[in-house]
Amino acid sequence: MALFEILSLAVVAALVLGGVFLLVVMLRNTPGSATGSLVGTGDFARALAAADLGPSADRDELLAAAVAAKHMLELDTCEELARRILDRDGDDGEAWMERGLAAAYRGDYANASAWLATAERLRSDLFESISLHRAWAELRAGRGHSAHTRFEEISVPLESKLRSDLGPGDPLFAEWFFQAADLWEESGAHDKSAWAREAARRAAPASRLVARFA
Repeated sequence: MALFEILSLAVVAALVLGGVFLLVVMLRNTPGSATGSLVGTGDFARALAAADLGPSADRDELLAAAVAAKHMLELDTCEELARRILDRDGDDGEAWMERGLAAAYRGDYANASAWLATAERLRSDLFESISLHRAWAELRAGRGHSAHTRFEEISVPLESKLRSDLGPGDPLFAEWFFQAADLWEESGAHDKSAWAREAARRAAPASRLVARFA
């Protein structure tokens, strides 16, 4: 294998590991936040109900609540909470990502594409997850070739993470599983698709998002 290819794989692997770590910290370990803890266990309804969303709510509380709202298919609420974060900091890549995902699940693929692209530009450390989301949104929008090309860039390290480092059963990554399932199905990898779809359902049985798309 050429040195350039080895270095490229190393860079991708580092981005994947860093992105996974940051997502786990962000959603599961928000200090003192019942909302973040409940999101981390997949209890999205209770997380949203427990969220302190008053005018002084901090950024991590708003983001955890946005994730919970997304999983409950309260997409207007998810987008509103993401906008509140962006009103304070227009360069918050995670807020752009959640806003883009809410748009994608609503079927607003033009805004989903634009907002996810902004998230990717701002958060290169979350390259793998945002690329997965962008590929899935393109697939749903009927742009199969573009979706396949984008997914191919990350499919190998993504599968490794889903099967080993993350594994089925973590509600924080149920979204990754069902999006990957759709993309594998489109590419003809039916066994991988079936495995990922079932993993999504097991990981987050309380998620309306998973119930709808997995």
